[in-house]
Formats: sequence, C-alpha cells, structure tokens
Amino acid sequence: MPARTQDGSADRLRLRAVSTEDVEILSTLLQDAIIPGEDMSFERAGRRFVMVANRFCWDRPAVAGVTTDSGAPVYERQLCGIQILNIDKVRTTGMPASRRGALFNLLAITAMTTADGATVELLFSGGVSLRLDADSLLILAEDLEESRPTPNLPSHSDDQSP
Repeated sequence: MPARTQDGSADRLRLRAVSTEDVEILSTLLQDAIIPGEDMSFERAGRRFVMVANRFCWDRPAVAGVTTDSGAPVYERQLCGIQILNIDKVRTTGMPASRRGALFNLLAITAMTTADGATVELLFSGGVSLRLDADSLLILAEDLEESRPTPNLPSHSDDQSP
C-alpha cells in the first residue's frame, strides 16, 4: 500500500524533472497513462505544454485485501497534471486533426539536452508522437486527487507478429 499521511490519504506523486535521468523516472511512472485529447494543450504565451493524465500507478502494489468478483487483484489509477515548461515549438506525428473524443495511451517520455536547449518527446501508441523543443529542460508532475481502483493491469507484448 502507498504510504499514508496523517490525514489517512495516500501520498501523491510530485516530481520535478530537470535532467534526462529524471525524465526516465517520470516516463516509467507515466507509462500507460491515458490522456484525453482535450486534456493536452500548448499555451504559447506561457511557453508551456500542459496535460492531465490518468496514470496507472506502477509505483504502488495491488490494493491489499481487495479483489474483483473473479478474484483478480485491484490496482490504482491517479489523475496527474503535467507541465513541460520553456517550450518554443511543438511538432506532431500521427496526431489527428481533431483530438476531441480521442484517448491517447502514453508509452514513453524521452528527453535530450544540448548546449542550445532541450527536446522532449512524448510517444503514444498507434504511432502518435509530440516533440517539444525548449530552451531548457523542466517538467513538473503532480497527482491531482485521490486514486481510483482499476481491475485492469496494462500488459505489453513483445511479440509484434500478426
């Protein structure tokens, strides 16, 4: 079970990523997050990209003592707000023109830094990606509310054959 605070609520994720190593950790915690298309936005004036992700809580074990009617374990999902700051440019690949009603499954976040700035790439299932060019690397992620139960454990198949 997640650690509990004095008021009994679960500790919430709150991270600041400023290096490629930090982004690797964040990517692991956000893998398999589901993000509604409407919940992704580039705020040009504020130079930030924001999204709300329904993240699978890989950092927590199955909920102790709770199972589905069939006896399967129950896990947790948590809404998480993510801000990627200092953004100069956003490029997309495979992104539908209208994201309304679309759900995107986040596979990974990668980052690369150079003397001139940083690039953050969000990779989604279905060949969709977002590439964010920034003058420096800064990502903030914070859980927004209490977690919710889910019986669905994401699975990844290495076998890509038909």
